[in-house]
Amino acid sequence: MTPVLSLVDLELSCHLGVPEEERAQPQKILCTAVFPVPNLKKAAQTDDLADTLNYFALSQLLQKTARQKERKLIETLATDLAQASFAAFPLPWMDLELKKFILPETRHISFQARFLRPKSKTRSR
Repeated sequence: MTPVLSLVDLELSCHLGVPEEERAQPQKILCTAVFPVPNLKKAAQTDDLADTLNYFALSQLLQKTARQKERKLIETLATDLAQASFAAFPLPWMDLELKKFILPETRHISFQARFLRPKSKTRSR
């Protein structure tokens, strides 16, 4: 099994929803992010944050990204969170689950997806 770290139910605040009225006020979204530990053996041996992924910094990035702009779709928010994470951290993949509390007859709605780091584009000469 690949060793992973999980941020479970990180609180995000964002303007999200199809109707304009829903986006008018910030709402709470819970985000669970699962990502691989880059080098478990080295991190365990050195006990140094530089040898693993700084999950505090990742949590701050996710919160900042969620606040940056309005979105209509939860899928768009998830994609934006993944893209920002890949731009800032050397993650090969990450799993995201976003929970939204909008329908009164449900505990929450949930969107889940695995995102893969985009392959870097090489320039032809």
